[in-house]
Amino acid sequence: MSHTTIHIPTLETERLILRAPSRQDIQFYVAFKTSQRSAFTDGPHDPATATALFSEVAGQWIMRGYGLFMATTKADPDTVVGGFGVFHPEGQEEPEFGWSLYAAEHEGKGYVTEAMRGVIPWAWTVLGVNTAQSHVHAGNDASVIVAERLGAAFDPEQTRIASAEGGQFYDPARPIDKPKVHIWRHTKGQLK
Repeated sequence: MSHTTIHIPTLETERLILRAPSRQDIQFYVAFKTSQRSAFTDGPHDPATATALFSEVAGQWIMRGYGLFMATTKADPDTVVGGFGVFHPEGQEEPEFGWSLYAAEHEGKGYVTEAMRGVIPWAWTVLGVNTAQSHVHAGNDASVIVAERLGAAFDPEQTRIASAEGGQFYDPARPIDKPKVHIWRHTKGQLK
């Protein structure tokens, strides 16, 4: 019998601790994914689906060697403020830098930008690529601001490809010039 051993680092920023997902984090993730707050991440979902999605998030670490960190503040290490890191499910060609704040009380504090500025340099060392995407749903202006602050650039060609018939974000109910998801391109060395 063989065993898989993985090492998930703990990253720290000025105010945040970014660490491995744990069973105790399910409550925060499920509360987010079952709420309207998750609309820009294809939610809301029922609790059973949200729990299964958390298992997928945790499983990314085993399947890929990287994934989403759960972040807490140094002042309150028992409350997860959100998930930040690399999302790369099977069937998705390119890794995605992704972020979600789980509760409204954490908005407007700069946690997303701070967390991703800690994650992105680490991610480049493990991904072995020079570019990554962020998928920003139409209307998610807060995530557009974060992407820009991180040095990402809107990728109109990849957005068009992903929105066309057969693309990852194709939606027959939406005209091609009004994509559901906009793709932002991160390039190694461009982090602001």
